[in-house]
This record gives sequence, C-alpha cells and structure tokens, in this order.
Amino acid sequence: MGGGGKETPRQKMIGMMYLVLLALLAMNVSKEIINAFVMLNNKMDKSITQVEKGNNTIEQDFQNALTTLNAAQKPNPKEIERVEKLMAKNAEARKLVLTAANTIVQLQERMLLEAAQGPGSTRADLAGIMVDDGHGGEHPLEYIKKDDKGYWHLQDLSHYGKKDEYDTPTRLFVGDDHTTTTPDGQAVLDAFQNLRDSLLILVSSHESKPDKDGKTVMYGFDPSLIESPDFKSTPEEFKDFEDKIDVLLDEQKKANKIDKEDVKVLRDIIVRLSLPKKTLNHGEEYPYLAGIFDHAPIVGAAAAMTSMRGDFLGVETIVSQHFAKDINVVPFAFNKIEPLAFSSTSYINQGDSLSLKVMIAAYDSSKTTELKYWMDDTIQYRTPEAERDTSQMFRFTKKPTEFGKQLNISGSVGDHLLTGLIAVESATEGKKWKPFKFNYSVGAPNAAVSAADLQVLYRGWNNKIKVSASGYNPESVKVSCSGCSISSAPDKDGNYTAKAPSGRSKEAFITVSAIDDNGKSVELARERFRIFPLPKPTVYFGGKAGGNMKKVDAVQIPKLIAQLGESPLDVPYEVTEFVMLTVKNGQPIRLKSKGNRLTAAMKESIKKTNKGGSLTFTGVKVKRLPGGKPQPLDAGLVLKLI
Repeated sequence: MGGGGKETPRQKMIGMMYLVLLALLAMNVSKEIINAFVMLNNKMDKSITQVEKGNNTIEQDFQNALTTLNAAQKPNPKEIERVEKLMAKNAEARKLVLTAANTIVQLQERMLLEAAQGPGSTRADLAGIMVDDGHGGEHPLEYIKKDDKGYWHLQDLSHYGKKDEYDTPTRLFVGDDHTTTTPDGQAVLDAFQNLRDSLLILVSSHESKPDKDGKTVMYGFDPSLIESPDFKSTPEEFKDFEDKIDVLLDEQKKANKIDKEDVKVLRDIIVRLSLPKKTLNHGEEYPYLAGIFDHAPIVGAAAAMTSMRGDFLGVETIVSQHFAKDINVVPFAFNKIEPLAFSSTSYINQGDSLSLKVMIAAYDSSKTTELKYWMDDTIQYRTPEAERDTSQMFRFTKKPTEFGKQLNISGSVGDHLLTGLIAVESATEGKKWKPFKFNYSVGAPNAAVSAADLQVLYRGWNNKIKVSASGYNPESVKVSCSGCSISSAPDKDGNYTAKAPSGRSKEAFITVSAIDDNGKSVELARERFRIFPLPKPTVYFGGKAGGNMKKVDAVQIPKLIAQLGESPLDVPYEVTEFVMLTVKNGQPIRLKSKGNRLTAAMKESIKKTNKGGSLTFTGVKVKRLPGGKPQPLDAGLVLKLI
C-alpha cells in the first residue's frame, strides 16, 4: 500500500500480493486463476500470522521491562507507572486492531455462507457437514477459526464449492445500483475509519513534557480534520493525498496540538487506513468498494479482505513500535530471575534432609550450575584458592538437562551454616566464583500451642489460637477442640479461631495431631484452656475513669466512651445510655441521655457546677459492636472538678 513509514519486507510482500490481486480481479479469470486466488489468500494469511507473532513479541517487551523494573534493588514507582501506562496504551491499540480484523473475517464468513447455503445462512447451517482433512480423514466444515490470541482466520478454501461465484460479493458489498453503500459494505468502510480514528486519538492524546517554565499542555488530534481523497489509485493521487496530510500535521504541530514525536506514526496511520471515496471502472466513477467486489469471484473477494486484515496488522506493528521505543529499560541479559537461596523451609528434623536451591538472582538456565561448599565452616569460602583446605569441601554440578536435580543438606539437631562458592560466567572475565552462605536449623519433632490472647477462651469472642507443628507437612496437621469449636484452617495471619460455647462450661481442650510418613495419625499436643465470660468494660469521660478533672476540660468533652482498659483484648464497645446526677435549686436531679453524647442540659449543668463539685454518671449501659445487646455496667463514674 502507498505512503507511510518504512515497511518491513513482509509488509512489502503483502502489498505486492494485493496489487497482483487487484489486477487479477480486473481480468476475465479462468479456473486456474481462481485456484491461484486460493493459494494467494493462504500465503497472505500465513504472512499475517507472522506479523501477529511479531506484534506478540513487542507486547512481551513491555512485560520484560516491567519485570526488570520490579526486580531492581530499589524499584522506581514512577518509572514502573510510566511503563505500565505505555503497556496499557499498547494493549488498547491491539484490542482496536483485533476488533477491526475480526469484523473483516466475520464478513468473509457471511459471504461464504450465503454463497454456499443461501442468503441469511448462519454458522449453524454447517452442522454435520464433513470435509476431507487432507490426511485421509475428515473434520467438520468451518470457514473461519479463532487462534489463541482471539483473532479469527479464514480457513483454506481449496474445498469450497463456489469459488467462482460472483453474485454474493456484489450483492453484499456493492448493491444493485452501484451508487449507494450496502450495510455490509459500510461495515467494511467503518472498520477502516473507526480503527484509524481510534488509533489517532490513542496515540496523540497525552501530556507534553514540561517546558522551561515547567508548564505542560495536553496534546490531542481531531480525526474530523482529515478529508478523505476522491481517488487513491495512481502514484500521483497517492502523492497528492500524502502532501495534504503532511500540511495538516505540520499545522497541528505548529499549533501545539500534537507532539512532534508522534507526527510520523500519525501520518502512517492516516495514509494506510484512509480509503478513497471513489474508483474508476471502464472510465466511469463508482464507490470505492465496487472496484474490489463488483462481479469479483468469491475467492478473489475473500483474498482482498484478507489483504485488508494485513493492513490492520501492519498498522498495529507501527503503533506498537512507537509505544515500545519509549520503554527505555535495558532488560537483563538472563532468561531467569529467582532469589539467591531458598527452600520450602529452613528448619528440618533430625534424620530428614532439606532440598535447597542456590543460584544467582538473575541467571541463564542454559548454563551448568557449579558449586563448591562447606558445612559449618566460615573461613574456607573466603580463603584464597591457593590456601584453601579442600579436604572437607563438597562439589555440586547441575547440567541444564538435569531439571530435578537439587542440592540436599542435613545435619544434627541445632543451627548450621552452609558456605560456598557459585560459578558465574562472564563474557569478559570468563568463569568467576562468587561466595554465598545459608543459615538453617535442624530440630527434633515437636509441637506447641499458645493462645494469642491469653491461656483462656472467652465466651462470645473469636479467640485467636497459634499452632505450630514442626517436622510435618502443614497440610497434614489437624487441630481439633473438645469443649469448643475451632476453624479447620488458619487465617492469613496463621491464627485458628476458637469459639467457646454459651452456658456454664469451665474448660476446653485443644488437640494438635499430624499424619507421619507412614500415614499414621500422631497426637503432638493437647492443651487445657479455661473458659470465662468477656470482662465488662469501664466507662471513661475525657479519658478518665475517676479522680480529678479540670472544669475547663470537662465543659469541652462531648461524650462517654467504654473500653476494656488495660485488657489485651481489642473488643469495641459503645455507650447506649446513661444518667448524670446533678443539683438544681438545692435539689438533686437526674439528667438522662439515650446515647453516648451529653445532652444540652448536661453541658449547661457542668458549666454551673463549681470547682470542688462532683460529676457523677450512673445507670450506664453499653453494647458490643457490631450488633450487641445493651447491658448495664456494675459501676458508674465520679469525677471531682478542679
């Protein structure tokens, strides 16, 4: 196709195929030419598949950049956000191209269905029809098939029975009078224009870099400024349209509407996806699609539509490369990134062994791993090679083909240290030995149970229970309770939840068991827990539960609160009502609040109370949040104003 940026050899080949196709459509085609259309379509589809793979590789470049940024010792959040935005834009561009390309293929399918099965036919009409698979077998007939990326592809038309039928392409995409556009023809035109306009907006819409004064502008191109050419067939017509687009983009750049860095890709999008309004046929003007589909054999029309898909995918490559050039992240020269040293656990039981992987943070899995190591030796791995004692040194080698091979270590009960050297290949320095060390512990099998809150269980409360059972697979550990209920698995913080029953129960027993290597259940621990009701809260006024309070502070405090005080339990309570005792005209009176806040009368009474007088709150009721029932407190609150 004409215009635009530099084409890849594959894109040039697709363009040449398209020109050959248009020439063939203008001829009175023979059966050999009809079959040539089938071969041409198949070749173009294979070329498009390769373009898709190339675009997938560009998409992977974004993911590789993010992996590199996140693996940095100090990840840069702003840089990660910048690359994520570019990645999101690229994903949106790919989605737009996918929609446009699939629209064309679905129109191809409709054309083939209606030509073979009659107008109005659908995919369901192919049910039960079998065709030769070319290998001595059969498979269900289908004209299009979706790949793993969501793209529909036209299937081989070698067995299609109406290759030279030309009425259906004309009826669907041209119409009878050749002056108006049919709905399906308009769908083709819309696919081009919608993709063009959407990509122009996507690419051009972004904030500028700050100028010398720190100011920025928001760029954005208006696709309605584009005037579609009347004709775009001859080199002169192509050149005329390109010149007009160059003038338009230059005006937009000078008006600070578009970024100068975007001009080239915007030009490519416009030139490649802008269709002319008309075409010439035997000296007469017709709508553009008439030149492609009018009395074209159906396989020729199908090949022309495959070429349109090639245009879409070629533009995707240009846009993706434009976004990718701003990644500016140098990827690791490795194909794997993993921790330096890791294992499923750093604690093992006596008699067991530990599977340990040791490797550099970023490494090439195609290289052989070589280790030299010592057990419980802190000197040798730091000693110069010529002075090193190798009598207690171990060696480990893992070739790329030995996928399951690991370094296994063990030891007696207690703490241990593994020290060693790992070989690292350098392009400039050859093999270099880098030091490493790993601490681990070996212990005898045991289990322990402790209450996260206290060695008690409280009624009406989700009691947190910590359970440990070393030496056993965590999935084989089971926790049960006699006298209470307990969750079957720990939460994200490693706590089990035990609930004591209502009533007069005084104790419960929590048991920890596990399945050993022989499949036998082993009881590891059984602990007694006493059961108590939750302690009642204390009422506070201004953070005080009694004693003295300055009058100037008292008049500012709006409400009473209820808390468990020094208890380790974090149980939320709320005051629901209370009474304040005061004196009026020499007579004691009771002021009542139906909530936790002081009434206006209460606040006024506090203001009139002399220093040395008392504030007394009684009849306090509280409820536990959420949804608890109000309950009275045994004691009130008395404060002396000073």
